[in-house]
Amino acid sequence: MLTEGQFEGLFRKNFASMCNFAYSIVKDSEQAHDVAQQAFVNLWEHRGTIDDQSNFTSYLRRTIVNLSINHIQKHKRVQLEDEYTQTQLDSVATPDRSDYLPGEVENAIIDAVGKLPERSQLVFSLSRFQGLSNKEIADNLDISVKAVEKHIGKSIRELRAMLSPYLKILVFFLLSGVGYEPFKLFL
Repeated sequence: MLTEGQFEGLFRKNFASMCNFAYSIVKDSEQAHDVAQQAFVNLWEHRGTIDDQSNFTSYLRRTIVNLSINHIQKHKRVQLEDEYTQTQLDSVATPDRSDYLPGEVENAIIDAVGKLPERSQLVFSLSRFQGLSNKEIADNLDISVKAVEKHIGKSIRELRAMLSPYLKILVFFLLSGVGYEPFKLFL
């Protein structure tokens, strides 16, 4: 039977080489360290069942191979599950705004944006519908970033006021899980 002192000596002598051996299989230094450590734990737990003490190194190597294979299989399984989940998420089509907003609300939003002053409407549309940054809008329209921020702020305040009767409906859509697309206008 392996004594604590013998185990300690075996650990000190072989741990680094077992880490290297595990790394040659798993190709990840952190995981290799964990695998080698687990192999030594297994050796300690099974020290009474190993007949030939000269086979401790062979036992460790065999254990490392098995643990490494288990790690690789688990890692691949998790990776495949992640890929499957992403595929499922990608296959769920996000409906267009017109699919989940009643026509009346959608028309109200379009009308409200159309009632904004021309310059504010342009800045707001570039920001919210084209996805341009304030700096990009400022550069394109040859105005300051502060002016862009003022136009957007003013537009949001005016749209909130014009669309206040519809905000409860928009909140319902958000809370029912339909999406937050309409709220992008007000963010």
